[in-house]
Amino acid sequence: MSPLFRPLSTADLDAMQLVEQAAHAHPWSRSLLADSFGERYFTGSLWLQEQGGQELLLGYFIADRILDESTLMNICVSPDQQGQGLGRQLMEHYLCLCKDQGLTQLWLEVRASNTSAQALYLSCGYTENGRRRHYYQNASGLEDAILMKKY
Repeated sequence: MSPLFRPLSTADLDAMQLVEQAAHAHPWSRSLLADSFGERYFTGSLWLQEQGGQELLLGYFIADRILDESTLMNICVSPDQQGQGLGRQLMEHYLCLCKDQGLTQLWLEVRASNTSAQALYLSCGYTENGRRRHYYQNASGLEDAILMKKY
């Protein structure tokens, strides 16, 4: 069965938190995830329908929009589902939603150490636009965020 796309809702917070905690060494808090709903934000998610009608969250994104700009705030794929192209599917879904909404300037930040995500973003038309020094926590202290933009 193929995954289903749909927007997230506050009813999905438990599933989001499980994926977030499994996928990131420094995950967003439940409170921060909950604050990502509202008029300014839009979301997308991939779900797998399991036997018995249960749904399994495979991955999601959270983005904001202001005027003609959007920032991809968070994109996350469950670790046991990574390497199957789901991140690319979520990115393509995000980019389609941006186009439909007339958003022409797209931004994101990515850890300097996350070269696989950087490769995905570059292949989707993003370019490096700068750095935020010592922005993200990591096991040995802090690391830079690479700023990326797509026109």
